[in-house]
Amino acid sequence: MKGHDWINSMLPDELMLEIFRNLYSKSTRDACSLVCRRWLTLERLSRDTIRIGASASPDSLVNLISTRFVNVTNLYVDEHISGAHPFGVSDYAILLAIEYLL
Repeated sequence: MKGHDWINSMLPDELMLEIFRNLYSKSTRDACSLVCRRWLTLERLSRDTIRIGASASPDSLVNLISTRFVNVTNLYVDEHISGAHPFGVSDYAILLAIEYLL
C-alpha cells in the first residue's frame, strides 16, 4: 500500500533546490535524482557544474546538456573519463536514449 507523499506535498521547490545545492557527493545527487520526476527536474536545476567524458561528438552532447541543465555555468570535458560505455553502447545511442526518456 502506498503512503502519503509528505515530502513532495510539503516542501516547496525553492527549499528542495537549496537542499540539492548543499549535496556535494555526486553519487548522492545522482541517487536523489532517481526518486521521482520532480526530484530529477529540481536536481538538474540545482547543478552549476557538469563533467563529461571526451567523446567523438562533444557538440551534440553539449547541446543536449544545455537543454537539460539550464543553470550550468561550468562544463568540464575530462579526457580521463572514457567515452566507451558498458556493453559497447555508443555515445550516439546514449544520446538517443536520453532524448527518448526525457
